[in-house]
Amino acid sequence: MTRIKTIIQTLLFLCFPLFTIAQSTGVIFGGTAEKLYQRYTIKAGKTADMHFSTDSRPFERLDMGQIGKMLDTLDINLSFVDKFNLEYLKSDNLPFSSSNIYDSKKPVLRYFYRSKANFLQINEKDFNLFINPGLYLSSGYSSYEKETLYTNTRTVEIRGDIDRKIGFYTFIAENQMKPPHHERGFINKYGSYPGAHLTKKFKTSGFDFFHARGYITFSPIKQINVKFGQDRNFIGHGIRSLLLSDFATDYLFLKITTRVWRFNYTNLYTRFTDRYGFITGTNRSSPYPAKYMAMHYLSTQLFDNLDIGLYESVIFHDNEGTGRGFDLHYLNPVIFYRSVEHQLGDPDKMLVGINAGFIPFKDIKLYGQFMLNEFRLNDLRAGNGHAANKFGYQAGIKYIDVANISNLDIQVEYNRVRPYSYTHYTINGTYPVNSYSHYNQALAHPLGANFSELIINIDAQPFPRINTGLYLVSAFYGADTNNSNWGSNIFLDYNTYERELGNKVGQGVRTDLFIAEAWVSYQLRHNLFMDLDFRYRIKSNDIITEEKDMFIGAALRLNLPRRNWLF
Repeated sequence: MTRIKTIIQTLLFLCFPLFTIAQSTGVIFGGTAEKLYQRYTIKAGKTADMHFSTDSRPFERLDMGQIGKMLDTLDINLSFVDKFNLEYLKSDNLPFSSSNIYDSKKPVLRYFYRSKANFLQINEKDFNLFINPGLYLSSGYSSYEKETLYTNTRTVEIRGDIDRKIGFYTFIAENQMKPPHHERGFINKYGSYPGAHLTKKFKTSGFDFFHARGYITFSPIKQINVKFGQDRNFIGHGIRSLLLSDFATDYLFLKITTRVWRFNYTNLYTRFTDRYGFITGTNRSSPYPAKYMAMHYLSTQLFDNLDIGLYESVIFHDNEGTGRGFDLHYLNPVIFYRSVEHQLGDPDKMLVGINAGFIPFKDIKLYGQFMLNEFRLNDLRAGNGHAANKFGYQAGIKYIDVANISNLDIQVEYNRVRPYSYTHYTINGTYPVNSYSHYNQALAHPLGANFSELIINIDAQPFPRINTGLYLVSAFYGADTNNSNWGSNIFLDYNTYERELGNKVGQGVRTDLFIAEAWVSYQLRHNLFMDLDFRYRIKSNDIITEEKDMFIGAALRLNLPRRNWLF
């Protein structure tokens, strides 16, 4: 960590005199703005001036603020709902979307909500500040628990910039909740709650946790942006990502993004927490062990309607307790990590992949991913199911304004990952420290590996303030019984596989999973929503026979996205 701090301090010192570019922070994962931005980049279609990035999240407010301006210059038919949504994006992404920074007709007590989206804002020549509270209050009845589940989340978000040269972002949340039984089962098994760090017991079967993230951002030159702080990242166009997703909780990172012509190049250096050896309430006088990731992702828009990205990452650890820390070999931003890892003796976890998005026709986007952990070409050709052939793929389609019905969108996505993907081998006879995970949470897919999954997501917005949706997940995976390793659990040593040949997706205890969610949301005012939810989840295999849960509930949320059942 001392090395990382020294490097960051040096970068700041060298670059500080050069800051000249207005700084933009990202939007919250899974929110309304994110979904609208994805929709309208498809709506724009094949345009020579469209070079907005949609394969790397969080999306930048600068880009989101410009999408409405771009659509105004194109000959595109927009419904009255679309026009409402574009005004929403404009209000939500000040000051990057409009010079009218006070767009509210009815401020509260003169100083509050002077703009529709922001509780309190300060706009001066050399300082911008936006402060917004957040709230998520939900309650509903679970048929499995035969009692009430609830969520009580209070947040505050602070963003802004100093002299348009240094941007900053902070998000703080306090949470008390009684989650559904399958999420509590995750906590009991792995000692962590997806998307959170340390949790504490709260009343009967409830949990309490505090959550904070934040970063600073600056641009030494127009083409390069640097971010440093604590947050999550996502690579891909889909609902899921097989390369890097937002399922795991936030982490320390240094992110350098370079945009030149039609190329976007991202370098990401992270510090993860390796907690698998300390699952249940271990009292420790020293920090949990650290592990690190170095990643680079090169994407290019070859044509106006086609983008392709190449991904490579390496996860490494202080494997022998020698104080290795962050290995400086991996700081090289323009090298193949595999060659470096070979020089070091192959101790680390490598992952490569391809990501692509294509708009072949009006209002339709095709996308996909291929993830490769390891392969043996001869065995792959022979089709013998060797355990070392570890890869996965994703294929999806987004279709907006289906059959010319305005604001009816559908997304279909298929994901499949072979057994033992994302795993690593044991170090010093303890546990696989270099698994593709952070804080006992998968960095890619919530189901780990050894699964097949189909997702259907339908969104409809019949009126400007009313949104409805249907979310369906149908999956099967091969569960591991006690003391077995069929390739689903990414934390197990892949050298303990049950068989070398004949491996296939779903091996082990085949488990079928189905999730259905239907909801209606009404936007009372900007980013204040009232939700009605119906959820159904059923899991079955030869051991548990059937595990069924139906949930009916309601929620009130301010400046926060609705939460799905992910697994």
